[in-house]
Amino acid sequence: MLNDRASFIFKAIPGILLMFAIALFTMGGQDLGIPWPGLEAYLRAHPVTGKILVDVLRFNYILLSIIIGMLVGNLVPLPGWIWAGISTSRLFIKLGVILLGSLYSFTDVARLGLTAILLVLAFIIITLTFTLWLGKKTGLEPASAAVLAAGTAVCGISAIIATAPAVRAKTADVVFSIGTILSFGVASIFLFPLVGNLLHLTPHQFGVWAGTGILSSGQVLAACLIFDPGTTSHASVSLKTGEIYNLTRVLFLPFVVLALAVVSSRSARLPDEHITVHTGLWSKFPVFVLGFLVMVFLTSLGLLGPTSPPSAELITIRKLYNWFFAIGLTGLGMQISFSELRRAGGKPLLVGTAAALGKAVLALLVVLLFVPEKP
Repeated sequence: MLNDRASFIFKAIPGILLMFAIALFTMGGQDLGIPWPGLEAYLRAHPVTGKILVDVLRFNYILLSIIIGMLVGNLVPLPGWIWAGISTSRLFIKLGVILLGSLYSFTDVARLGLTAILLVLAFIIITLTFTLWLGKKTGLEPASAAVLAAGTAVCGISAIIATAPAVRAKTADVVFSIGTILSFGVASIFLFPLVGNLLHLTPHQFGVWAGTGILSSGQVLAACLIFDPGTTSHASVSLKTGEIYNLTRVLFLPFVVLALAVVSSRSARLPDEHITVHTGLWSKFPVFVLGFLVMVFLTSLGLLGPTSPPSAELITIRKLYNWFFAIGLTGLGMQISFSELRRAGGKPLLVGTAAALGKAVLALLVVLLFVPEKP
């Protein structure tokens, strides 16, 4: 077991170094003592690119990392052995989310969390119901509609993969659903910050919208950091708000999987002996959320120093999670396959797009009408 892990770590190093190099190119190396200001700094310094690309289109280091990652992953013939490291991108994102707990106190989590639970639960129920209904109206198989419903209602591709075995979805159902979710998700990364900027949403309002309306966890992180990157002394409010809503949504995944398994089993008249509390709930629990709560606990007790102004320990943690997110989202971009995007089509594309777009528009209306400018 140890030898296998050591072998994987060794094989992962080249891919991790490639993701780090792209993140360093866009982000700059001042934190590491490297005299390179980063591609974002060069774009910002130019009067034209600074105004259009950075200020309006939000081309900061996060979006640049994703774009360059997508181009490298799709246009450069990378050797097979480098993909072992690129596959660790989700691990970096989860480590960043754990460290993100240092932004919160128990009071913050309670204040934001109660609203998040109510709003997220309402949107999950509405999205699930609408997607299953539209899938039935358009003639989709129950299993295909179920994986699409999970992807649009909860957390994108992760929800599709978690739901597929429980509803006995075919490989084609999973492929078409992933293609649909990816297509809308990639568009969200670009469009959400642009729309938020045009509508003059505050960072808090944007965080609520992104955390509720964007389909996948990685895409929520990307959009929030693109809209409001923050600094080490003033953390991103969009990220702080959006991640609470996103984590709340992720926590509902086990219950959604179990519910869809029951509904799909009855619709298709399949035996449901395989549906148990263990396989439906606890095996799907996102363990990294516990690490996030541990960081909240440490911060609340003052064990990481004062939060305003932030202690040296908290500044170091914020620099570290910024790097984790930059590396992880670079790898996420590298894994967005153009061929996967082309696989979306037919009824799944119609149903998934209608559900995802309806969810995004409805979430925006709720934010504009009911969410205050500040938490």
